[in-house]
Amino acid sequence: ELEAMKKNAEIDRKKIDELTREKELLNKKMLKTAADTTKQQDIVKLHEQSKKNLEHEIQNYKEEAQKQRKLIYQLEKERDRYINEASEMTQKCLGAMEEVKIREMQIFDYKKKIAEAETKLKQQQNLYEAVRSDRNLYSKNLIESQDEILEMKRKLKIMNHQIDQLKEEISAKDTALSKERLDHQEVEKHKEQLKAELAG
Repeated sequence: ELEAMKKNAEIDRKKIDELTREKELLNKKMLKTAADTTKQQDIVKLHEQSKKNLEHEIQNYKEEAQKQRKLIYQLEKERDRYINEASEMTQKCLGAMEEVKIREMQIFDYKKKIAEAETKLKQQQNLYEAVRSDRNLYSKNLIESQDEILEMKRKLKIMNHQIDQLKEEISAKDTALSKERLDHQEVEKHKEQLKAELAG
């Protein structure tokens, strides 16, 4: 009977060692998962900040584009006004030959202004196209960042679920280990009693 108790005690010791190793392994897994979770959270925060920055830049481009459209409209009105004035001066020149030279100079000046206005208009149109192109690019980047943030949040949810499962497993292992220790103590106590009886 004593030999059997020794074997049982050895089996219990091995079980305790095995449970202890499993507990340590689970603790390491939980720490690694927690670190990965923290890293993913930092990445999500970084993408959210990038999203805010992109939204801010897009808003600035929208405001700038609105200003450029207003300026283009004003330049177009100015161009039309100069064109109308030049046409009126041409008609007056047909009826007043004495003022032809003066009128021609005026027409030349007005045409020069029209050319300058058209040049400005072309420049503003090119700038507007560049702003619109940049806005489209930032909009695309914003959509991509939003998709990445959604994916990161999904992974974060999975990792939190895994941590909860690991915590439950560790709790169960701790309970089993405590029970094994209690059983082992009972066996040791009984073994000591048998030794005392055999000695007596």
